[in-house]
Amino acid sequence: MHDSMTFDAPWDGKLTLVTTLVAVLLGGTVLFLIWLALTQMPSLPLRLFLLFDAAVVAGVFVATALLAPRGYAIGEKTFRIERRLGAIEIPVASIREVGPLPPESLKGTWRTLGSGGFFGYYGRFRNRTLGSFRMYATRSEGYVLVRAEHPYVLTPDSPARLIDELRRRGTKAIGAAPSSS
Repeated sequence: MHDSMTFDAPWDGKLTLVTTLVAVLLGGTVLFLIWLALTQMPSLPLRLFLLFDAAVVAGVFVATALLAPRGYAIGEKTFRIERRLGAIEIPVASIREVGPLPPESLKGTWRTLGSGGFFGYYGRFRNRTLGSFRMYATRSEGYVLVRAEHPYVLTPDSPARLIDELRRRGTKAIGAAPSSS
Protein backbone atom coordinates (compact mmCIF):
# COMPACT_ATOMS: atom_id res chain seq x y z
CA MET A 1 0.00 0.00 0.00
CA HIS A 2 1.32 3.47 -0.93
CA ASP A 3 0.82 6.57 1.14
CA SER A 4 -0.50 9.73 -0.44
CA MET A 5 2.11 12.41 -1.21
CA THR A 6 1.56 16.09 -1.94
CA PHE A 7 3.75 18.64 -3.68
CA ASP A 8 3.41 22.42 -3.72
CA ALA A 9 3.51 24.55 -6.87
CA PRO A 10 5.56 27.57 -5.74
CA TRP A 11 5.57 30.74 -7.81
CA ASP A 12 8.79 32.24 -9.12
CA GLY A 13 9.46 35.99 -9.22
CA LYS A 14 8.43 36.36 -12.86
CA LEU A 15 5.00 34.77 -12.27
CA THR A 16 4.47 36.89 -9.16
CA LEU A 17 5.31 40.07 -11.08
CA VAL A 18 3.17 39.24 -14.13
CA THR A 19 0.20 38.16 -12.00
CA THR A 20 0.42 41.29 -9.84
CA LEU A 21 0.65 43.63 -12.84
CA VAL A 22 -2.18 41.95 -14.74
CA ALA A 23 -4.36 41.81 -11.59
CA VAL A 24 -3.86 45.55 -11.02
CA LEU A 25 -4.63 46.26 -14.68
CA LEU A 26 -7.77 44.11 -14.72
CA GLY A 27 -8.94 45.41 -11.34
CA GLY A 28 -8.42 48.98 -12.49
CA THR A 29 -10.31 48.26 -15.71
CA VAL A 30 -13.28 46.83 -13.80
CA LEU A 31 -13.39 49.82 -11.44
CA PHE A 32 -13.05 52.29 -14.33
CA LEU A 33 -15.86 50.62 -16.31
CA ILE A 34 -18.15 50.64 -13.26
CA TRP A 35 -17.33 54.30 -12.54
CA LEU A 36 -17.90 55.21 -16.18
CA ALA A 37 -21.22 53.36 -16.31
CA LEU A 38 -22.57 54.83 -13.07
CA THR A 39 -21.36 58.41 -13.37
CA GLN A 40 -20.71 59.30 -17.01
CA MET A 41 -23.26 57.45 -19.14
CA PRO A 42 -26.68 59.08 -19.48
CA SER A 43 -28.27 56.24 -21.44
CA LEU A 44 -29.34 52.99 -19.78
CA PRO A 45 -28.20 50.76 -22.70
CA LEU A 46 -24.67 52.21 -22.52
CA ARG A 47 -24.60 51.79 -18.73
CA LEU A 48 -25.66 48.16 -19.04
CA PHE A 49 -23.13 47.55 -21.79
CA LEU A 50 -20.27 48.92 -19.64
CA LEU A 51 -21.44 46.99 -16.58
CA PHE A 52 -21.59 43.83 -18.69
CA ASP A 53 -18.02 44.51 -19.89
CA ALA A 54 -16.90 44.97 -16.28
CA ALA A 55 -18.52 41.65 -15.37
CA VAL A 56 -16.76 39.88 -18.26
CA VAL A 57 -13.36 41.26 -17.20
CA ALA A 58 -14.02 40.27 -13.58
CA GLY A 59 -15.13 36.82 -14.75
CA VAL A 60 -11.90 36.30 -16.68
CA PHE A 61 -9.94 37.27 -13.56
CA VAL A 62 -11.86 34.82 -11.36
CA ALA A 63 -11.83 31.96 -13.88
CA THR A 64 -8.09 32.31 -14.40
CA ALA A 65 -7.46 32.15 -10.65
CA LEU A 66 -9.75 29.13 -10.20
CA LEU A 67 -8.11 27.11 -13.00
CA ALA A 68 -4.50 27.80 -11.93
CA PRO A 69 -2.36 24.93 -10.61
CA ARG A 70 -1.98 24.92 -6.81
CA GLY A 71 -0.04 21.71 -6.31
CA TYR A 72 0.16 18.03 -7.16
CA ALA A 73 -0.80 14.88 -5.27
CA ILE A 74 -0.01 11.22 -5.79
CA GLY A 75 -2.61 8.89 -4.31
CA GLU A 76 -3.04 5.14 -4.36
CA LYS A 77 -4.40 5.07 -7.92
CA THR A 78 -4.50 8.68 -9.05
CA PHE A 79 -2.06 11.48 -9.76
CA ARG A 80 -3.80 14.83 -9.28
CA ILE A 81 -3.04 18.33 -10.50
CA GLU A 82 -4.72 20.41 -7.81
CA ARG A 83 -6.76 23.49 -8.78
CA ARG A 84 -9.43 25.46 -6.94
CA LEU A 85 -11.97 24.55 -9.62
CA GLY A 86 -11.66 20.80 -9.88
CA ALA A 87 -8.48 18.77 -9.92
CA ILE A 88 -7.19 17.08 -13.04
CA GLU A 89 -6.96 13.37 -12.30
CA ILE A 90 -4.59 11.08 -14.13
CA PRO A 91 -4.74 7.35 -13.32
CA VAL A 92 -1.28 6.31 -12.08
CA ALA A 93 -1.58 3.13 -14.17
CA SER A 94 -1.90 5.28 -17.33
CA ILE A 95 1.40 7.09 -16.75
CA ARG A 96 3.87 5.57 -19.19
CA GLU A 97 6.94 7.71 -18.47
CA VAL A 98 8.13 10.41 -16.13
CA GLY A 99 11.35 12.41 -15.93
CA PRO A 100 12.99 15.81 -15.73
CA LEU A 101 12.51 18.17 -18.65
CA PRO A 102 15.27 20.65 -19.48
CA PRO A 103 13.97 24.24 -19.91
CA GLU A 104 15.38 24.37 -23.45
CA SER A 105 12.81 21.69 -24.40
CA LEU A 106 10.17 24.42 -24.11
CA LYS A 107 11.81 26.86 -26.54
CA GLY A 108 9.48 27.81 -29.36
CA THR A 109 6.39 26.84 -27.36
CA TRP A 110 3.15 28.52 -28.21
CA ARG A 111 -0.05 28.52 -26.22
CA THR A 112 -3.08 27.10 -28.00
CA LEU A 113 -5.54 27.54 -25.09
CA GLY A 114 -4.61 28.65 -21.61
CA SER A 115 -2.70 31.13 -19.49
CA GLY A 116 0.81 32.24 -20.31
CA GLY A 117 1.69 33.84 -16.99
CA PHE A 118 -1.43 35.06 -15.16
CA PHE A 119 -1.69 32.84 -12.05
CA GLY A 120 0.48 30.27 -13.83
CA TYR A 121 1.45 28.77 -17.16
CA TYR A 122 -1.31 26.32 -17.77
CA GLY A 123 -3.53 24.87 -20.42
CA ARG A 124 -2.72 23.50 -23.86
CA PHE A 125 0.58 24.26 -25.54
CA ARG A 126 2.55 23.05 -28.53
CA ASN A 127 6.15 22.99 -29.74
CA ARG A 128 8.39 20.97 -32.06
CA THR A 129 10.04 18.96 -29.29
CA LEU A 130 6.94 17.76 -27.43
CA GLY A 131 4.17 18.28 -29.98
CA SER A 132 0.85 19.06 -28.24
CA PHE A 133 1.07 18.99 -24.44
CA ARG A 134 -0.62 20.28 -21.33
CA MET A 135 1.28 22.44 -18.92
CA TYR A 136 0.46 23.18 -15.27
CA ALA A 137 3.51 25.15 -14.16
CA THR A 138 4.24 28.05 -11.84
CA ARG A 139 7.98 28.44 -12.43
CA SER A 140 10.44 28.53 -15.30
CA GLU A 141 12.69 25.79 -13.90
CA GLY A 142 12.34 22.38 -12.30
CA TYR A 143 10.13 21.01 -15.06
CA VAL A 144 8.84 17.44 -14.93
CA LEU A 145 7.42 15.67 -17.97
CA VAL A 146 4.69 13.12 -17.27
CA ARG A 147 3.53 11.08 -20.25
CA ALA A 148 0.06 9.57 -19.92
CA GLU A 149 -2.87 9.96 -22.32
CA HIS A 150 -1.37 13.43 -22.94
CA PRO A 151 2.09 14.75 -22.10
CA TYR A 152 2.00 17.00 -19.02
CA VAL A 153 4.66 19.55 -18.03
CA LEU A 154 4.65 20.37 -14.32
CA THR A 155 6.76 22.30 -11.79
CA PRO A 156 6.44 20.70 -8.36
CA ASP A 157 8.40 22.06 -5.40
CA SER A 158 10.49 18.89 -5.41
CA PRO A 159 10.83 17.54 -8.96
CA ALA A 160 13.16 14.70 -7.94
CA ARG A 161 10.83 13.50 -5.17
CA LEU A 162 7.79 13.53 -7.50
CA ILE A 163 9.70 11.65 -10.22
CA ASP A 164 11.05 9.11 -7.72
CA GLU A 165 7.59 8.48 -6.27
CA LEU A 166 5.95 7.98 -9.66
CA ARG A 167 8.80 5.68 -10.68
CA ARG A 168 8.34 3.66 -7.48
CA ARG A 169 4.73 3.17 -8.49
CA GLY A 170 5.77 1.52 -11.74
CA THR A 171 6.23 4.41 -14.16
CA LYS A 172 9.13 4.19 -16.64
CA ALA A 173 11.90 6.74 -16.54
CA ILE A 174 12.59 9.24 -19.33
CA GLY A 175 15.66 11.39 -19.57
CA ALA A 176 18.52 11.46 -17.12
CA ALA A 177 18.10 10.85 -13.40
CA PRO A 178 16.83 14.02 -11.74
CA SER A 179 19.12 16.22 -9.73
CA SER A 180 18.04 16.87 -6.18
CA SER A 181 15.77 19.94 -6.03
